[in-house]
Amino acid sequence: MAKFLSDEYFSEVQAGLASDQKWQESSKSIKTSIAMSVTDIGQNYVLAVENGTTTLSKVAPGTPAEFSLDGTYEAWSKVVKGETDIQSAVLSGKLKFKGSITKILIYRDRFTRFAEVMKNVPTEF
Repeated sequence: MAKFLSDEYFSEVQAGLASDQKWQESSKSIKTSIAMSVTDIGQNYVLAVENGTTTLSKVAPGTPAEFSLDGTYEAWSKVVKGETDIQSAVLSGKLKFKGSITKILIYRDRFTRFAEVMKNVPTEF
């Protein structure tokens, strides 16, 4: 079982995305990136997608990305536990979103699948 937000956790998420048929089909024709910040513990990650290849990397704060989601450890853990979804967390102000609303709506189903894969990784909080 991987500790949430550890390198092992993100390796397992990345492996899950690589083997997930729905993710592979939906991401094969896009190029985008999302910076994810865990504000209260100072951890920052980027999910980069390019033509079906997905990488998750720990990065420095402020690393450029097409979109960003910032939230506390608690907010992110609720998404991963399935207690809330990303859209609800953004609308309630638990996660702060930056980027094109129009474009993220086009990608919404893809990032819903990303969250589903994250939920499937056995995780210790």
